[in-house]
Order: sequence, then C-alpha cells, then structure tokens
Amino acid sequence: MLSNVGAVTNDDIRTDRSALARTAAIAAASAFIALGGLHAIWAAGGTWPFTDKESLSEIVWGGPASTFPSPAATLVVTLLLGVAALLVTGRAGIWGAQVPPWVFSVGTWGVATVLLLRALIGLMSIGSDSSNATMDLVLYSPLCLVLAVLCGVVARVGPRSSPVTRKS
Repeated sequence: MLSNVGAVTNDDIRTDRSALARTAAIAAASAFIALGGLHAIWAAGGTWPFTDKESLSEIVWGGPASTFPSPAATLVVTLLLGVAALLVTGRAGIWGAQVPPWVFSVGTWGVATVLLLRALIGLMSIGSDSSNATMDLVLYSPLCLVLAVLCGVVARVGPRSSPVTRKS
C-alpha cells in the first residue's frame, strides 16, 4: 500500500521551518551588517553616499548638520545593528550553542518590535514635504517593515531548543 507516499513528516516540517528561519536570518543579518557599515562610515566622519555633511544630515536625519547625532551616538547605532545581526542568526541556530535559547528568542522579538515601531513612526511623516520625510516613506519605513517581518519570522519559526553543534 502506498498510503505514506508524499506524506509530510514532523521532521520535514522542522527542516522546512529551520531553513526558513536561516534564510530570513541571513537576509536580515546581511542588511544589519550593511547598515552598520554605513553608520560606521558616518561615525568616522564620512558622508557617503552623499556629497557633504549638510546633504547627509538633511536627508538621513531631517535637520541641519549641526543637529546630526555625534560620532559616538552613531557608533552606538552601528553596534546595535551588529547585536541585531547576532541575535537573529543565533535564534536561527546558525551560531550560539552555548547561549541560552531564550536570549536569542527574546532578543529577536525585541528587534522585530523596535523595527515595527520605527516603521510605524515613519508613517507619521505623511504629508510632510522634507527630503527626510520622502526618504522615510520611500525607503526607511518600508525597509524597517521588511526587517521587522524577517525578524518576526526568525523569532516565530526559529529552533525551539539550543542550536546543535556541528560535528567536524
């Protein structure tokens, strides 16, 4: 009898969930690392991809260069983006076998929540005509929403127990 042909097992579901969590984690972590690198450039005094500090400040920060966050504050953002990358990849089981699983779970849910709130706050710029408001609606809020969803997926479907250490 062929009653089990094509049947999906619990192991298949766990494998699919793990693959989904890993893929979402790698996508989110890649974005966090790239954004962290960009913030590191700004913390070091660079203005890329803009031509000057005034353009950078107006479009990214929404105010004059004199109000742009300090290099130390910008470096804190860089570090937080790195922590976010570590949390989501740890939750997906990519690393961190010695870390209690709840750290990655709570941390990843926290990152998802912060990003969702940032996306929603960005929507408050609807109706404003500043360069920053335009970028908020076109780039920053959608990016935060996508990252929030990716982190939510990782938090929800990531491994239920500690990551398995790989045998060499």
